[in-house]
Amino acid sequence: MEAAMVALLTALPGLIAGPASAVVICLLAMYGAGYVLIKHVLPDQRESLNKVLADSHENRKIFQQAVEAIDERFKSMERNVSAVKKDVDKIERSISEIKMKI
Repeated sequence: MEAAMVALLTALPGLIAGPASAVVICLLAMYGAGYVLIKHVLPDQRESLNKVLADSHENRKIFQQAVEAIDERFKSMERNVSAVKKDVDKIERSISEIKMKI
């Protein structure tokens, strides 16, 4: 029995430091990394993505309001330009009539 115990104790460091233990250590490390990824990193990424989407939605509303305001200003300018054009046309007609009389 004593010989078996000595053989086991002398073989144990070889088993712990051998290729099989390296595989077990790698598997444990991959499990730990996966656990940290799933429990901590991915939820933070999801929160960040949801925040970006919410901000994007707000920015879209602001952009749409700005475009509508610009459109209203443009329509107002079109009306003003149209009124000025009518006045210029009247002046041109008046000038033409005056030239014909001269």
